[in-house]
Amino acid sequence: MSCGRKVALAALAVLGVVAMGFFLRGFLDPYRLPWSDWWLYQKNFISPDGRVIDTGNGDITHSEGQGYALIIAHAYEDRKAFDRIWEWTRKNLQTRPDDKLLSWLWKTDGKGGGAVADINNASDGDLLVAWALARAYRSWGDYRYQQASLQILSDLARLDVVKSGDRNVLLPGTVGFVKENGITLNPSYYVFPALAEVARNVPTGPWKELEVSGGTLVEQASFGAWKLVADWVLDGEIVTLSPDFPPLFGYNAVRVPLHIAWHNPRSKLLQPIAKFWKKFPGSKMPATVNLETDEFGPDPALPGVRAVAAFTIACAENQRLTVRALPDLNREEPYFSASLNLLTKIAVRESFSSN
Repeated sequence: MSCGRKVALAALAVLGVVAMGFFLRGFLDPYRLPWSDWWLYQKNFISPDGRVIDTGNGDITHSEGQGYALIIAHAYEDRKAFDRIWEWTRKNLQTRPDDKLLSWLWKTDGKGGGAVADINNASDGDLLVAWALARAYRSWGDYRYQQASLQILSDLARLDVVKSGDRNVLLPGTVGFVKENGITLNPSYYVFPALAEVARNVPTGPWKELEVSGGTLVEQASFGAWKLVADWVLDGEIVTLSPDFPPLFGYNAVRVPLHIAWHNPRSKLLQPIAKFWKKFPGSKMPATVNLETDEFGPDPALPGVRAVAAFTIACAENQRLTVRALPDLNREEPYFSASLNLLTKIAVRESFSSN
């Protein structure tokens, strides 16, 4: 064998060892996001043109779901998927005539088409999409992402941030939530990591104040024997359970501890919810709790809720949690559970991987 060939083979061997090292480092990283999760999420819930399908709710599409998918696509550094989801969102939901907010509900016609079914916005969906676009700009440097994010935030601040007593609050939507006896609020719409990030990007906006007032709202919106945060409340002279919605700690409020822990893993606001969830190992955890009677609903918590619970308990007990410790996405998991599952893994990675 010639000397040149020996050198070439040796160089290839070194490159192979280096490449294998990088592969194993990524494969063994306990905070690596499983690509199989993202593949299955796209297969089950995202159409080829970028519409996110809520399979547990009549295959509707809502702005919240588009926002979740954008956050997840960015976390997986999948720009092609991100652009496809954003393009569908922009063309089909960002169609209100007087602002850049998103119509919250789109329904299929069952024949391959569909249309907006409610032009009102949902502020959590607007905030999630604006947050995802801000992250995309930071990662990929396309000014169009930043411009679109700032347009949504400007209109969200103008239309959905209002005064309630001595504090600003975030309306769940532009129309229908200001009552004669108070303002109907949803604590889970305060997406704390999003508020903190957009506050750094737009320090002149109301976002930092909402981050603070949202924490106060969570404290005041906790009821029942376990002091669990409610899905919906009425902010009047005092914060009470909303008379317009069931008095539940349920499918809205389970997102509150995820948002809090993602923003501040050591927040004292996690303690009551962690204490409650710790009482119910595995599938025995109830999906809902009636905050007037303290009775549990008939259904068990979804796997995605149990992932949020594991994250919440770890944070409340000052313990570490890895992405690998959370179960892979289940093929039978409905949209909402799958979304919580993937979002929790992203939150765990961002909260613990660099500590």
